[in-house]
Amino acid sequence: MKSVLFAATLLATLASPALAQTAAAPAPAPAPAAGGNVLDRAINLPGTNWSVYGPNQKAKVIATKGVPGDQAMHVEVTAKGANPWDVGALSPIQKGIAAGDAILVAVYLRAPNLKEGETADISFLGATEAAEPYGNIAPGNVSIGKEWKLYYASGKSPKAYAPNTARVTAHLAGAKQVIELGPVFVLDFGPNYDLAKLPKN
Repeated sequence: MKSVLFAATLLATLASPALAQTAAAPAPAPAPAAGGNVLDRAINLPGTNWSVYGPNQKAKVIATKGVPGDQAMHVEVTAKGANPWDVGALSPIQKGIAAGDAILVAVYLRAPNLKEGETADISFLGATEAAEPYGNIAPGNVSIGKEWKLYYASGKSPKAYAPNTARVTAHLAGAKQVIELGPVFVLDFGPNYDLAKLPKN
C-alpha cells in the first residue's frame, strides 16, 4: 500500500515551527529528516487492518478516495451503547514496545453522514494492551468531521510489551452514527523523545 500521503503529512507536521521549539533540556531523539522515511518507525503493519466487535453494528470494507490505499472500514452503529466501548474497532500492533518509548498513533477518520460543521465524538482512540486489564499505552479522544483527516493519540509506554500484545483501539458506541476508519499507523520514537513535539489534534 502506498503511504506517501501519510508520510508527507506527518513529516510536514513534525517539521512545523511550533513543534520545533524546545526548552533547555536533554536533547530528544531527532525527528526523521525531511529526506528520511517516517514509516521506518512503524511498529504495526500500516494499512486498513481493522476488526470490529460488538452488538448493534454493521461493518464492511469499502473503496474510497482521499486516504492512502483507497480503502476504509465503514462502521454503522445502529444504536447507542450503554458504554462507549460496547462497539469498537481494533487493529493489531505486531512489534514489541519498550518501557518509556514515545508512541504515536495516527489514524485517518471521518463521519461521512454529518452535515458541514458537525462533529462526532470518539471517546477513546489510541494504543492499549490487547488483553486484560487493557492498560493504556497512548490514549486519546477525538472529535471528527465529515471529511477525511489524520487524527492522533500519543503517550509514553508504561511498561514493555512483547510483539503482538498491544493494539489500536477505537470506542464507537457513544452514539448512533456512521464512522469510517482509514489506514492506521503506529510509530515508536524511542525512550528519549519529547511527546510535546508530536502532532496533536
